[in-house]
Amino acid sequence: MALEPNRTTRDYLYGRLLAIAEHVESRALYLAGEKRDTSAAKLMQRFADRPYSTWRTIELSLTPYKTRLRAKRSSFLTEMEKQLDEVVGAFQEQDFKDERRLSGEFLLGYHCQRQALWAKPHDGTDEENTDNLTD
Repeated sequence: MALEPNRTTRDYLYGRLLAIAEHVESRALYLAGEKRDTSAAKLMQRFADRPYSTWRTIELSLTPYKTRLRAKRSSFLTEMEKQLDEVVGAFQEQDFKDERRLSGEFLLGYHCQRQALWAKPHDGTDEENTDNLTD
């Protein structure tokens, strides 16, 4: 399966958000030489049960990683923020605020988004050519 950018079901979009957040944090951890699970990975179960409130926690936890990336990989961060904004913008307001448990469809969105992020070289004139790793 491939990423479906026009698919706007609540669960699919939440899965995409989780994958992008994980990607941002993973890249920042890689640049710092840290090897540990991301907050997104640690909070996946809670996210599946309470997506709206957990998304707030995950997004706020990205702040220090965004700061690190802004200094070292600004074009990568800009692209990821653009993708986050596009996905959030695809939600219906009531769906975004809906705290109901996610169905397995969120995993489809998550894995399809991850696959797309791994496959896509990130445009980055400020990035070294050897830094094509996504984590």
